Amino acid sequence: MKLKNWIGLLPFCVGICLSPYTMGNVHTNYSAQTEMSVSDVEVKKKELKEFRKKYKLPAPKANQREIDAALMQVQLWQLERYDEKTVTGVSPFKEKVTLQQGRDIAKTVRVLAFAAERDGGDAEESFNLYLDFLFTEKVIERMPKYKYSNYNDVRRVPADFLSALSVCDDVRKSRLIAAVWNLLEADRLYLSAEELRLKVNSDYIYNVLPHLFICAVHNPNDEQAIKDLTAFSHFLSGCTQYSPSGYDILKPDGTGFHHNTHYNGYMYSYRTWVEYMGRLKGTSFRIEKEAYQRMSKAVVSIYLMAVRSESDKDRYFANSMAGRHPFTGLGINFSRQLFETLIEVGGDVLGIPYDQELASYYNYFYKTKKYKDAPELKADGFYQFNFSPAGVYRQGNWLAVMRCPTTNFWGGEIYNKTNRFGRYQSHGTLEILYEGGLAKCGYPADKEKKSAGWDWNMMPGSTTVHYTDWKEMTPNKNDADRFDQKSTTTNFAGALAWKDCGLFAAAFDQDDRWGSRRFEPTNLSFCKSVFAVDGMLYSLGTDIEAKGDYSDEWITATNLFQSIVSKESGDMTVNGQIMKAGKEQIIEPQIAAWMVTPTTTGYFVPKGHDRLVIKYGEQTTPSSAGMAAGMGKETAAKAYLHHGVKPEKKSYQFMVVPGTTSERMKELAKKQEQEKLFKVITAQDSVHIVKYLPTSTIAYALFAPVSNLSAGVVCASKTELLVMERLDKSESGLELALCNPNLRPKTISKNNWRTTPTQASIELKGKWTVKSGDESQKITLEENAAGNTVLKTVLSQGMPVYVSLVK
Repeated sequence: MKLKNWIGLLPFCVGICLSPYTMGNVHTNYSAQTEMSVSDVEVKKKELKEFRKKYKLPAPKANQREIDAALMQVQLWQLERYDEKTVTGVSPFKEKVTLQQGRDIAKTVRVLAFAAERDGGDAEESFNLYLDFLFTEKVIERMPKYKYSNYNDVRRVPADFLSALSVCDDVRKSRLIAAVWNLLEADRLYLSAEELRLKVNSDYIYNVLPHLFICAVHNPNDEQAIKDLTAFSHFLSGCTQYSPSGYDILKPDGTGFHHNTHYNGYMYSYRTWVEYMGRLKGTSFRIEKEAYQRMSKAVVSIYLMAVRSESDKDRYFANSMAGRHPFTGLGINFSRQLFETLIEVGGDVLGIPYDQELASYYNYFYKTKKYKDAPELKADGFYQFNFSPAGVYRQGNWLAVMRCPTTNFWGGEIYNKTNRFGRYQSHGTLEILYEGGLAKCGYPADKEKKSAGWDWNMMPGSTTVHYTDWKEMTPNKNDADRFDQKSTTTNFAGALAWKDCGLFAAAFDQDDRWGSRRFEPTNLSFCKSVFAVDGMLYSLGTDIEAKGDYSDEWITATNLFQSIVSKESGDMTVNGQIMKAGKEQIIEPQIAAWMVTPTTTGYFVPKGHDRLVIKYGEQTTPSSAGMAAGMGKETAAKAYLHHGVKPEKKSYQFMVVPGTTSERMKELAKKQEQEKLFKVITAQDSVHIVKYLPTSTIAYALFAPVSNLSAGVVCASKTELLVMERLDKSESGLELALCNPNLRPKTISKNNWRTTPTQASIELKGKWTVKSGDESQKITLEENAAGNTVLKTVLSQGMPVYVSLVK
């Protein structure tokens, strides 16, 4: 795809609509036994020789205390040689080898290898005796397989064994590699693409790839080394396939999964993945073209979710995506250097000097012109990530992120002494992020404090029940029990991106259980939407309810913003007046309000709102580690709409203008009061309809099937749906965008599921036909008895459909 075409898709396809890659086209029915020509073999042998020269075997290391203990162990085991391959002795191992014994064995191999390399003679004989004894007794084969999430063991134990290879002769080298290969369950490299798709594991890629590469490259049997290196390449490519949802790692919208959901924090696996893709470039072992395209799509996606920076520092995404590490786990785990490596990999697989498409992104994300020949890219626009589910709106030096949980996508991950108050981490949040550091976003910036001083009730944009007792906000009222915050029944959450605008919507009913009940139920539920266009966001909320046996002190609120005040902060302005620290204001429903926060974000709340509470002062709260970790103080500016205690059928609306000034916000507030910007046409439980008047764009958030609509051309839908429409000035041309962010999950097994498609059918007022030349989308048009047009299409995996029609 040419760069200009890719850029043209950016505002509505996450900048990642390279193509809908099929899952089975990477080494399908893979076999490393495929016959190669004599010339192919010679090329690969030459490349193998270069690999061994460039990537030398690791050297063992040890200290004298370790050496003395290891030599003593050899004596105690009374090792005696039976023949050149067999050694007997007093075996301390029963049928099974324990995890600790495995650690000790690997360590002893490393230590004896160091002594053998340094001293030779008796030390070398002790090393050979010990290693041959392990082979004779099949000790390594009897070791338990280390969990890939056990980062210490799975990285250290194989590394200790493999550090001895440089001291081994070819026979022992082959035997040790075979034993470690088995320990790593490396035969998965030989699985077919379809089999691999169900076994991709982020931890395995991050922790095990370095060991696999050593085993493959340094096998003394050249023929086997070539086969294993070919399988290694196949594995790198095969693991980029889009796996069933719930499984690790890559998904069609570019998100990366771990712990059964989108999890940016764990995508440091990309680092190892791309490093070894880079090692194979320029050789016949290079990865597949489709694998590269999927990998570059994933990397671009994670960068699109974050602010820009001229370096790897201060490149962060929204707290709603932080997983178990609120405010501290927001950085992108992929370096500038690796980005450059990936660009080179792209050039290699595409047969060009470098991938100009990816280079254009690099120049944009790093604010550089390093790749001078790459066309300039401006990535302002809206991006949808419905496997998150999230919407991201980028403009200038800021971005807005909207997110909400579903039955399968958790919004907060609460661990032992970690993220103890993360229940509301993405409860329909709307966060505004600015470039230049967390303090500029109003986020807690002191990592040592673990966000003590942040009001955990008030994630920006969220709708929550405010706890008055912090202990009540932790699962089972302690600092240890785990919890993943999901919805109880709802799956309609996500976004639709289109040209210069986008729409996010979510229906949510809060789950209080995780296996067993973890919280006093508040039965919180809501519907909300955000329409983003022209650097502004208009937010609606309806059907806000909460009920239960909880305290009457716990109010339900929609939290507009919370901003920690620092030296980076400006003034807090309310209706043109600078608000002083230590103050609180309550604005009654009959008064409209506009505000500019200390981070330069503007808010406008029209008349008819629930009581608006604005606070600017010091607050004391616990850190994310839990109650036992102590409390901290921060000065914060915050505002929320007070819906009352155990409310029913409450609603809200407000406008957000990031990166603004008091003068501009005053002007925009006046325009909105006069309905010259956004017009709310419908704000009911199941239907939100907002029209942006300057461009006559109508956004529909349809939370359920609906009929008898009259706001625009769309008058009915047989399913839940996100739709945007725009008529031309003559009203003879109609452009439509639609998608269903509800992935309609169907369970495969515990924690795993697959998406199912939506048979969408919308009724359009009048008679319409497809515009000439726009036949890319698979749609059908039918006329109904009312003389209207019924548009039908199949929506799958949260992806959008765009249609141009004429009367």
